[in-house]
Amino acid sequence: MGYFKQQQQQQQTLLLILALAFAIAITPALSVVGWDERHMPDPRVCWAQINKADGCEHEIYAPLVKKKIKLSYACCEAVQGMSSKCKNWMFNHGRLSPEFGDQIKGYCATLGVTLPPSYRIYYPDKTPPGHIGYGG
Repeated sequence: MGYFKQQQQQQQTLLLILALAFAIAITPALSVVGWDERHMPDPRVCWAQINKADGCEHEIYAPLVKKKIKLSYACCEAVQGMSSKCKNWMFNHGRLSPEFGDQIKGYCATLGVTLPPSYRIYYPDKTPPGHIGYGG
């Protein structure tokens, strides 16, 4: 009788381990954390890439005031070196619009640095309030 009880306990332990493994595996799918929190890049990492080029952050924001894009080659390379998550985040949040990201891309192309297009990831139909793009 002891053998059957030991075998039954082993089966229960195995079932418990399998149930826990299954629960751990499906947790991300059922997480209460939103999409942004799971898939948004760390902004510090994104800006660290930009700040590798001296003055690049200023060069990116200056056109919003001066209405003229003028980036250094090093700044264009820093933007090019960013992950696609960072580029999409940067040109869809704050005051930078996807259109502005495309204008940066066009300017950098004149310097010989090719960038992928900026994609609208949150606002597919219109520029949201507070976003500014260089219009001319």
